Amino acid sequence: MSRHKRISSKPGFNISIPFLWIALLLSLVPFYVMIIGSLKPNMALFVIPLDLNPFRLILTNYKYVFTKMDITNWYANSLFISIMIALLSVVVAATGGYAFAKKNFIGKRILFAILLATMMLPRQILMVPNFLVANSLGLHNRLIGVVLTSINAAFGVFLCKQFMSTLPNELSEAAEIDGCSEIGIFLKIIAPLSRPVLGALGIFSFITGWNDFVWQNIMLTSKSLRTMPIAIAFLSQEKISYIGYQMAGATLSAVPMIIIFLYFQKYFIKGITVGGVKG
Repeated sequence: MSRHKRISSKPGFNISIPFLWIALLLSLVPFYVMIIGSLKPNMALFVIPLDLNPFRLILTNYKYVFTKMDITNWYANSLFISIMIALLSVVVAATGGYAFAKKNFIGKRILFAILLATMMLPRQILMVPNFLVANSLGLHNRLIGVVLTSINAAFGVFLCKQFMSTLPNELSEAAEIDGCSEIGIFLKIIAPLSRPVLGALGIFSFITGWNDFVWQNIMLTSKSLRTMPIAIAFLSQEKISYIGYQMAGATLSAVPMIIIFLYFQKYFIKGITVGGVKG
C-alpha cells in the first residue's frame, strides 16, 4: 500500500465538515428569525438592525392569535385534511402498487406507462378540470372535497410498486398454499413488509396536504373552513403591518412539520432511496 493510501485511510480532518456546519447554520437562520420575531413587539422587526435578542421576549402576538383569530378551528381543519390525505394515499398506493408488482393482467404495462405519464403533467394543468369535476359533484367548499382531489395516487402507486417488486414471491406462494386468501396475503405479509415505504408515503402526503395553499384556497371559500396556510395569508392581508402576528401564525403552522420530521426522519431517508430500487 502506498504512503498516500495509508494517509488517506486514517481518520482525520474532513474539509467538508465546516461547510456542512455553515450550511446548517444558514438554513436555521430563517427559523430563528421567525421564532424570535413571533416573541417580539411589532416595532422590533422594523428597526435596522433587527432586534433579535433572545432574552427580551413577549407573548402578545400569540395572545392575539389565540384570542382574536379562530386558530383552533383552522388547525383542526388542516389536521383533518392532512391526516385523511395521508391515510387515503397509503391505502390507494398500497393496493395499486401490490397489483402492479405481484399480479399479471392484460394491459398491465400499458396502464403503468399511463400512470407514469400522469406524473409528468404539472399540477397547474390539472387544477381547472379537477375543480370542474369537484364542483359538479358538490365537493366545492367542503373539506372532504379537498381531501379527495389532493390524493397523489400516481406517485404513491409507483413508489409502492417499486418496493413491493423486491419482496420475494415465495412468501406469497407459501401463504397461498397454506390456504391464505388474497386479502390475507396482502394484509398479513405484503403490507407489514412494506411498512417503511408506506410510512414514508404517509409522511410525504401529510406534509403536502398541510402546506398546500393554492388548491385549498381555490376549493375552500368559507371562513370557518380555512386551513393554516390560508389563515396566515389572510392574516398578512388584514394586518399587513403587524409582522409579529404573521410570525406567530407561521411558527404555529411549522410545529407539526418539525415534530413529524424529527420523529420520522428515518422514513424520510427510506422514502428518498426506495424509488431507486429496480422493480
